[in-house]
Amino acid sequence: MLSVSPAERRIVLYTSAAHSLIHILEWTYAALLIKIGDEFGLGFFALGALGNVFAYTFGFGALPSGFLTDRLGSPRVLYVCLLGSGLSAVLVGISQTSVMLGIALALMGLMMGLYHPAGIALIAQRVRQRGMALGLHGVSGNLGIAITPLLVGGLAFAFDWRAAYFFLAALTVALGLFLRAVSPGSEPERAEVVPMPAQPSQRVSSPLMPLILIYCIFVLNGFVYSASRTFLPTHISSEGSEAIGDFLATLALLMGAVGQYIGGSLSQRFPLERLAPLMAVMVVPCLIGMGTTSGALLVVASGAFVLFIFGSQPIYTGLIADYTPGPLLGRSYGISFFATFGLASVGSTYAGFFADRWDSTSAVFVALAPFAAVAFLLGISLWLIWRRQPGPQDTAQRQPSPSL
Repeated sequence: MLSVSPAERRIVLYTSAAHSLIHILEWTYAALLIKIGDEFGLGFFALGALGNVFAYTFGFGALPSGFLTDRLGSPRVLYVCLLGSGLSAVLVGISQTSVMLGIALALMGLMMGLYHPAGIALIAQRVRQRGMALGLHGVSGNLGIAITPLLVGGLAFAFDWRAAYFFLAALTVALGLFLRAVSPGSEPERAEVVPMPAQPSQRVSSPLMPLILIYCIFVLNGFVYSASRTFLPTHISSEGSEAIGDFLATLALLMGAVGQYIGGSLSQRFPLERLAPLMAVMVVPCLIGMGTTSGALLVVASGAFVLFIFGSQPIYTGLIADYTPGPLLGRSYGISFFATFGLASVGSTYAGFFADRWDSTSAVFVALAPFAAVAFLLGISLWLIWRRQPGPQDTAQRQPSPSL
């Protein structure tokens, strides 16, 4: 269990709620794709183009977020993020043309993109049991993803697709105003968090090369995630079961919440440099299994893939905190999340090429396995750099980074 002070508990609860809402908003467009297309008379290509604009601005928003987090502090950036995301969702809901819809989605993506560097920096800097807190934070995001089709689909069925955006806008603005009132992570609360000693990983002679390796792993993981997110539901439906394909895909996505919890728990017990290559190598056979099996075996392989790809996130985000100088932590998270959600968004196009070329979604996952293998090799390189430092393996239990 997570043993924290009242201030730390407020931070974890608030960021978890915000993370869940951000990912519900992220997946709402995909969940309402057909209804939006029918109303605006748009085909799949145009709908996909609008989705790409939204995805890229979502990733791009991480860059200014990192800078603003370092300059203004996480709570202020989170307030702007939630308020801006809610107001942008209203603009999406009142859009009358496809052009207005595209502009509103782009603005919403940019506002939502402010979240990850600010939210994770707040946890990394202010919560002592950082690994477990990041795992719980990730669990909330995955649960948000999993409930999105049911939540927004139900609202669209009961009213229309615009009502779903209005409802989420109200929740997001309310949470932002609540942040403004309680200000988690403000100066008085920081005093409650006891600074911890430096980590073994922070004793490396030069953190630049390890940090570059971690950024590259973020890109590769984001590439695999972007491609698999686009085709996983369709693949399970076509190769697993068309009748209950959506239900099976939801089960697979729920394994991401389990993975986040496991990753956060492991990061409290073992050095992150040892865990990084282990998590990466487990993704490779999962992808191969997803591309070469069908039926029940496909569902098992898909669930395992989701578990490991999401289970690695608390580990990699913890490594960013360990190897980044304190004053630059927000910017470092901005770079890493731009790499994950922005640069790596081309994974969907890559996957689409293989799906069209071989007329099968199975080819997508086999084609992604080499990228996961390269991530494993980079993880091994990171471990070797850490291993060569004097005495890093003396500490068996991983502690969170110091209060920065």
